[in-house]
Amino acid sequence: MGYSDITVLNLAIWKETGLVTFNGPALITDFGEHPSMLSYTEHYFLKATVSGEPIGILEPASDWTEEFQDWEQKMDLNRPRKLTPSVGWHWLRAGKAEGKLMGGCLESLQHLRGTPYWPDWDNTIFFFETSEEKPSPATIDGILMDYEIMGVLQKLSGLIVGRPMYYSDEEKSQLDQHILERTRKFDFPIITNMDFGHTAPQFTLPIGCQAKIDSAKKHFEIIETAVI
Repeated sequence: MGYSDITVLNLAIWKETGLVTFNGPALITDFGEHPSMLSYTEHYFLKATVSGEPIGILEPASDWTEEFQDWEQKMDLNRPRKLTPSVGWHWLRAGKAEGKLMGGCLESLQHLRGTPYWPDWDNTIFFFETSEEKPSPATIDGILMDYEIMGVLQKLSGLIVGRPMYYSDEEKSQLDQHILERTRKFDFPIITNMDFGHTAPQFTLPIGCQAKIDSAKKHFEIIETAVI
């Protein structure tokens, strides 16, 4: 379980074994949050990993942060990170979808292209997020163009995108427009600015499990249990 570089391990393990791996909180950044783990992150971590029931319908977080306090310098022990009220998720394209969850950090996914660990994208809800290195909206558009040429976008049933780190509101709007333009040939539903990835708090996504999107009800739901 993790995000960012852990994407490579998550997908390789899932591809080779069929075992569920998790795009979710990491040890230092989330479990080591001062003075305690953010309640939203903890709630969805527990729903994903300690219950024999599906996670069910996920709700947007009420607030969020992208503040980094250098733990090597013990700056994180001075005070909790500052949280900002969230504007919620962006329901970018309407529709219904069902498919298995597949994805991770977009930059890390690049390392898997052309390898035996590249996922099968048939009938998937593709999720991606971006790192603290802040690839531009145009860079993300270029990667999605590659995915279209490779035939990935044609196989998707839905797309969800994590809240990008260090983006201005204008850059977030540009990213949404690039995603809409790049996927204009397809009719799958799209949600952006969601609570996973390099910002906090985050929900946990079980890779390979079935999920549903229903824009009319504003529901994103994980319908398959991840653990027994």
